[in-house]
Amino acid sequence: MLNLFRSKKRSKTQEITLEVLKSFHPISALTPHHQVLLSAKIKTVNIKKGKVIAKAGSTDNFQYYLLSGKIKLKAEDGKSKVISAGTPAAKHSIANLQPRRYNVIAKTAVRILVFDRNVLSDYFEQAKEILSPVKSNDSHTPILSTTPLTVAVQAVLDHFEHDVSSGRFVLPSIPEVASQIVDVLDDPEINVSKVARKVSLDPAIAIKLVSCANSPLFKGVREVTSCEDAIVRIGMRTTRDLIKVFAVRDLYRSNTPEIQKRLRSHWNVSKQVAAIAYILARLNRTTNPNEAMLAGAVHNIGVVPALLYAEQMPEILDRYQLTIDEFVNQTKTHMGVYMLRHWEWPEHLIEVVAHAENWTYQSENQRIDMTDIVIVANAHLNILRKFLSCPPLQEISSFSKIAIKLGLTPEKSIQILINARKEIQSVTSTIAFPS
Repeated sequence: MLNLFRSKKRSKTQEITLEVLKSFHPISALTPHHQVLLSAKIKTVNIKKGKVIAKAGSTDNFQYYLLSGKIKLKAEDGKSKVISAGTPAAKHSIANLQPRRYNVIAKTAVRILVFDRNVLSDYFEQAKEILSPVKSNDSHTPILSTTPLTVAVQAVLDHFEHDVSSGRFVLPSIPEVASQIVDVLDDPEINVSKVARKVSLDPAIAIKLVSCANSPLFKGVREVTSCEDAIVRIGMRTTRDLIKVFAVRDLYRSNTPEIQKRLRSHWNVSKQVAAIAYILARLNRTTNPNEAMLAGAVHNIGVVPALLYAEQMPEILDRYQLTIDEFVNQTKTHMGVYMLRHWEWPEHLIEVVAHAENWTYQSENQRIDMTDIVIVANAHLNILRKFLSCPPLQEISSFSKIAIKLGLTPEKSIQILINARKEIQSVTSTIAFPS
């Protein structure tokens, strides 16, 4: 392997400009100040055709970028690919994972940019506060993750935030009509007729509400056929929560079969957590069941921007050797909080997203809040379906709080949910994707 950083073949006639340097990732996510500092620490090296730039299995502290020419990446299993300068793939570090997984060979005469990767890590650490996309004067702003992030995942998150701020990646958003209806419903003086007229602007939403009013969850003596009657039956507050649930559900869509399969799978989990949260809130009596259902439906919303980002920027995952599932599992909390803040949704729902899998979560008072409800609902689903390991219920702080107030034991709470399976099925059917 060439010792590129110590090479004396630095080009003096073709110094790299700051604009070129800023085009590479994740350098583009650094602050302008740190980009200038980094520009003083780089080298450019000219390499002849056929020379080995790096060997598979090797480890060093350098980061390489392709400035001109073509390189060939050859894996130990024989698979190979060619990268040309100026292409999207060339915007990322060459064979970045350590130990390196590819033999990197100059397919033509090439020019390589080289610098010490520890310098980049130091600059990101120094700029951490500046780069953070979530700023709040509220001292109770929820944490974004309950587990440390790997260097690779943190770098991808920095890149994600930069792509959102630059407009390269557009965050999913609630449809305009749905947002307008929710805004109207927040007006305490609005009447049912005005809401019905607003809902009728979107026939799809109107059909969903009528169908919902006739579902086992809200079904009355007679069948409802108009949007206004549906709103009267289920109530204005519940109408608002259901429209939000349907709007969130409809974001779980992709034209890529692999991504769509994962989105549907995640929604199936979310709707079950929503249903269990509904039952637990009804037991609690002081928590609105329909608001708990919304919180449960939203708790995993971060998988949507994570999966869509992976779909649109696959080279990012390839660069850091992350599988889609690894990427989603490690970024969904951050991305969910980021997106709800972007939407300016209520703080209590952001709190739910931030802590839905935080088994040690403790609020500042003893009152059972929405986050407690969703954490316990999530834990019950994990236990009932054996999705992933979580502590025994009695070791989960939120369950202890609920158990004390409602006189529950782990066995009793599980049995309550088993007995309520028909109602749980009614909730999941109501908010499921149309068949």
